[in-house]
Amino acid sequence: MNVDDLYGPCYLSDSVVVGERCVLGYPKEARIRAAQQGRRSAGAPVLIGDRALLFNHVIVNEGTTVGADSVVEDRARLGYDCVVGDRVRIAHGAYLGDRVRVGDDCCVAGFVCDAAVIGDRSTVMGELVHEYSRPDLGWWGVDESAPVVESDAVVGFGARVVGGVRIGSRSYIAAGAIVSRDVPEGQVVTGVNIHVPLENWTGERLSTLIRVWRSPTPPEST
Repeated sequence: MNVDDLYGPCYLSDSVVVGERCVLGYPKEARIRAAQQGRRSAGAPVLIGDRALLFNHVIVNEGTTVGADSVVEDRARLGYDCVVGDRVRIAHGAYLGDRVRVGDDCCVAGFVCDAAVIGDRSTVMGELVHEYSRPDLGWWGVDESAPVVESDAVVGFGARVVGGVRIGSRSYIAAGAIVSRDVPEGQVVTGVNIHVPLENWTGERLSTLIRVWRSPTPPEST
């Protein structure tokens, strides 16, 4: 079955750059299944903001919005009904599930599960995943809570945030850490759920970032 007529419409200005072999507006699985049974419907539009850059082999599913001046690098995948803010960088090979919300001035390089939320100016290099505690209900039978990363937070490389937990603003999840419970604002997390308040952190590598986070006025976006 040809699905070309199921694609959602795409709206982008002349200032947008789209690389080789990109797929924009790919239809939801549910609409493909319905079409197999003779029930066809229109797809939700894809909106690409001014001056956005989409590199090669990028997939943007139907209903997704990418904000102005954002960059989506090679082989990144954005699921359906996502909202990506302005000046965001989606790094090479990143995977965003469906209904993900990404604020302005973020960087995302890892795996982000369905319905996760990433606040303004946050960086996610690791994984935001569902707990997936009811596999007996089947793939579409479970709608679990997803992680929420508040503004100005960092999830480092190889770190994994599991389930419907909240990462507080200006918290730093170190590379390789595992988080399965809420992290208050202003913490460094290492190992498995080991929290250290910023004011008690003595490591040199984060000292400059901590000074920036603790300054009275956060840096303005450029």
